[in-house]
Amino acid sequence: MKSAQTCSLLLQRNPDHSRPVPCSARNLPLFETQDYARRSVYAHHNPTPVLVNNQQYYTLLSTLAQHIWDRCGEHTRLLAQVRMPSIDLALPKNLLDPRVTLGAHLSNEALFWARQLETPVVWISAEQIRRDLWDGGDNRLHIAAWNTAHTPAITEWFLPDLDYFVAQVHPSPTHEPFTTSQPKCTHVQG
Repeated sequence: MKSAQTCSLLLQRNPDHSRPVPCSARNLPLFETQDYARRSVYAHHNPTPVLVNNQQYYTLLSTLAQHIWDRCGEHTRLLAQVRMPSIDLALPKNLLDPRVTLGAHLSNEALFWARQLETPVVWISAEQIRRDLWDGGDNRLHIAAWNTAHTPAITEWFLPDLDYFVAQVHPSPTHEPFTTSQPKCTHVQG
């Protein structure tokens, strides 16, 4: 297993910025404080605004998946750490591919597959991208890749394709599972 390349990207703008977006008049007028809070979280001056709706969120993941396969090869295993999927939205076809795992807390599984396979393994943590008022995220996308060439740098894989989000490289948090050589015990038998 080659060591992991990691990066964190801060997404700063909705991909539909400066485009007219149809809206529903049934949500107006704003009657309750909660309605105003929901409206203000979408404001451009908000330090962590809601950037995407559910459809844009899964379109972003689909775009990243395709870009990863184009860069690393069709045998690349992709693990995307996401919040609960929308129940009223069909996922893009490539996210239903057998090479893709969607779920929560997938960093240990990504590390497991990176050790087992000689082909590339890529982990994406996308659960911090805000889709609604109640999402507590910070709009950061964390990515780790194993068994890949170290040039170009992983940030160069994604920045050109995320320009519509005004993505910026942000200091990566230390992902302990990615820096240790021994697997951690994740459960205790009683």
